Amino acid sequence: MKRFFISILITAAVLFLLFTQISIRDLYRLLTSIDPLWTILGVAGYFFAIFFRALRYKWLIHSKDVPFSDLFRITTFHNLSLMVLPSKLGELSYPYLLNKISGMSMTEGLASLIASRVYDFFLTMIFFLVASISSHALLKVNLFLVILLSVFLIGLTFLAFFYMPLLLRWFSNLLTRIPQWIGMKNRPSIHWFQVKLQEMAEDFYAIKARGTYLSVTLASLISWVMAFWMFYAFLRGFGIDISFMRVVFGSTIAVITSALPVGGLGNWGTLEVGWAAGFLLVGLSKEKAIATGLGVHIMIFIISALFGLICWITLTLSPSHRHKQ
Repeated sequence: MKRFFISILITAAVLFLLFTQISIRDLYRLLTSIDPLWTILGVAGYFFAIFFRALRYKWLIHSKDVPFSDLFRITTFHNLSLMVLPSKLGELSYPYLLNKISGMSMTEGLASLIASRVYDFFLTMIFFLVASISSHALLKVNLFLVILLSVFLIGLTFLAFFYMPLLLRWFSNLLTRIPQWIGMKNRPSIHWFQVKLQEMAEDFYAIKARGTYLSVTLASLISWVMAFWMFYAFLRGFGIDISFMRVVFGSTIAVITSALPVGGLGNWGTLEVGWAAGFLLVGLSKEKAIATGLGVHIMIFIISALFGLICWITLTLSPSHRHKQ
């Protein structure tokens, strides 16, 4: 409960600072003037982004064939949880829901989640690199340093994915030795954690053994293209005339900042700060960068909540769910 209140305070502080730069009236006017056609196109982008993320999970899960409809619901709930739960706890909703709805082990759920995040980071950096090169004339940053940093992070992500099982086993063995080094008995909680790390390592080996690299990469790629299209559609709906590659650059910075381990409520505040920074770099005014960041986030939250409600209703009405009850 204490963590929840701290998260609220952090988020409230960030949003308060943002609202010192724009007025609530400006944000309200922005939201109410959005073009309906671009809104529909943005919603379509959201749907297909979720669709291909769920498809990606289907190819990452190795122990059983989970129905795609369940994976779509789980992905929708997971996306909504990321926006409302504090301190990145929303990430844990995916393995939890996978366990409750499909009977999957928590360790396999975590392994597939971590693998999907590695793919996400890898492709995000690819998009960031391509957008940086294509928009270098507008950017007020050193392009060489951007390329160097992007290539380094892409390579690091690539290595981390392929050596993840070894890293998990190494960390598990380290947990065995630490109590010995400090003269402490090996507690049951430490032993439990070691076992779970070993199980996750085995799950990673199984994921790699499936050899679905190309399928998962393509699904992740299309999912991100649809997400960037959603950002682009909402910006166009708000009346912002901007190229797609500039949207990719600005929103990529927002995505990266929202993924930082900041103890806020969901990704509220952190996404807006990254969005404002990214779109300031591509030429938007400070007021438009902040207002559109808040506007896009509110639109995504509304859509996520509506999709979550539909998925919850269909889940409760499904024969398999009634049978479990």
